[in-house]
Amino acid sequence: MVLSFVDAIFTALFFAALAYAIGPVVIEQDNSNLNYLYYSFILVVLRFLLKVVMAKINASMSYQIEKQIREHLVDKLIKVGPLSLARSAKLPSVFVDAVDEIVPYFTHYLTSVRYAMSIPVVLLIAVFVASPLQGFILLILCPLIPLFMVLIGKKAERLNQRQWLQITRLSAHFQEAMRRLVVIKLFNLKKHEINKIYLLNKRWRVETMQVLKVAFFSALALEFFATVGVAFCAVTLGFAVYDYGFNYTLALFILLCAPEFFLPLRTLGQNYHARMKALGAASTMVELLNSQDKLAYSDKLKNSTCDLNKVLSEGVAIKFEDVKAVYADGRIGIEHKSYAFKPNKITALVGPSGSGKTTTLMLCAALLEKSAGRILINEHDIESLDIKSLRKHITYIPQNPYLFYGTIRSNLDLYNDNIQDEVLIEALKKVGANDLIERFEDGLEHKILDDNSGISGGEARLIALARALINNSKIILLDEPTASLDKDTQAAFIQALLNIADNKTVIMAAHRQELIDVADEIVNL
Repeated sequence: MVLSFVDAIFTALFFAALAYAIGPVVIEQDNSNLNYLYYSFILVVLRFLLKVVMAKINASMSYQIEKQIREHLVDKLIKVGPLSLARSAKLPSVFVDAVDEIVPYFTHYLTSVRYAMSIPVVLLIAVFVASPLQGFILLILCPLIPLFMVLIGKKAERLNQRQWLQITRLSAHFQEAMRRLVVIKLFNLKKHEINKIYLLNKRWRVETMQVLKVAFFSALALEFFATVGVAFCAVTLGFAVYDYGFNYTLALFILLCAPEFFLPLRTLGQNYHARMKALGAASTMVELLNSQDKLAYSDKLKNSTCDLNKVLSEGVAIKFEDVKAVYADGRIGIEHKSYAFKPNKITALVGPSGSGKTTTLMLCAALLEKSAGRILINEHDIESLDIKSLRKHITYIPQNPYLFYGTIRSNLDLYNDNIQDEVLIEALKKVGANDLIERFEDGLEHKILDDNSGISGGEARLIALARALINNSKIILLDEPTASLDKDTQAAFIQALLNIADNKTVIMAAHRQELIDVADEIVNL
């Protein structure tokens, strides 16, 4: 705000110096005041340097705001847990588009507000000193622009919210269509999906055109009032100079100030649409930030009296005592279940679909918070432990392990960037995936693309196992690890699992008999 007022003062001084230098030359051909041009040049340089400083501050603020918003969103998403209803198909549009729409509110709209509160005030005072009548004219015309801006803004706000709702629906539906591409292809639903996306896209285009229509109308109105204001000042000044002998130098100064007086107000009116867009985008973001369906244990450090490393040093025994778990949508995962998992053993969870195998794994991984009962880790209630530290000792491998876009190395050293290549290669050899290094010429630098493209499903699971070995996880949880694998790949995976299972508590949901046969214990759900 201070820099805005300094810029306003420099602007007023620049116009004053320019008027005193040029006015006598144009009217009386008097060159005695041309030295004021040097002052005006100095003021131009000072304003330029000030603008550079303000632009850098604005760029830094834009970066920091965007960074903090995204961090806050990620933190909130982690706190509500991976099973929360907040994890919907519209998340990408919230994380990308919504943030991009909100940041201009701080960097453009609030900046224009500061300018509108400084430059018109300073110039109005300067004009009042030069001519109270002209100052009074500007004072009367000044409120017309913000008043009209507010009247149009009310309608623009509703239109922006509707437009944001449509782009969110379109984004969510398109993402779901991409996920269900195989189903769409198999059941020949291509035309149906194309028509649906076309209709959603058409509605979004209509809403966008409505917003643009209001924006153009608003810009036209702002230009009209600003032009009328400058013209009215020019006409009255002309009569004042020629009929009443008003000082032409002061008249030139006022005439130079008039367009600059209206410019911040016009800019504020134009950037008012950034505020409307931000409000529309924020409405969706607030829905995520206000999500209360916290299903995962809080990552907040607990005042635990026990040393977690000491608790887990002799192996990990997990016991369920009359446990009940309910998902965010109301589904009951398990109800009143009691069973135990012995330390340093491979335990197979068996039972029909829907019996609670995946829910049990989620509870063991502290990704789902129980609704009733007790979960004991080596006879310590899980709620008394530091959950954030506990998760460092757990590896959860779903049916389709997620590998990040990057290289084999970057997917193996997630926990430590300083691990030597020899350690990574040894881990791959132990899980039977050393042929990955031999098969690819670039070895550990082999690219893994989106959706694990570049390697097979079995190789992805072996890399996930190698990652667990490198992390030295005490607890390894697997959800149908051999599903969709052929016999050879399944045999390789089972052998890899046996190679790393020493001194680890392994719990796996299993349907295939070959996988059940290697288990030391079986828990039938």
